[in-house]
Amino acid sequence: MKKTVIAGLIALTSASAFAATDIFAALDVNEDNMLSAKEASIDTTLAAIFNDLDGDKDGYVSKQEFSVLLQR
Repeated sequence: MKKTVIAGLIALTSASAFAATDIFAALDVNEDNMLSAKEASIDTTLAAIFNDLDGDKDGYVSKQEFSVLLQR
C-alpha cells in the first residue's frame, strides 16, 4: 500500500514544489536530507529513475536533484 501511495505522490509532484518537499521528507527515513537507493526502493518508479536523478553520481539523491521531478 505504501508503495502505491508514494508512486501516486510522485506522479503529482508536477503540481507543486511543496508536494515534492513533502514526498522527499516522507522518503528520507533517516532525515539526512539525501535519498539513498535503499530509501528510494520503497517505490519501483523512483527506484527505476534513481540513477538518472543522481546527477553528481554520489549514490544519493539530494533535494535539489529530486526537484527535477517537478520538471518531468
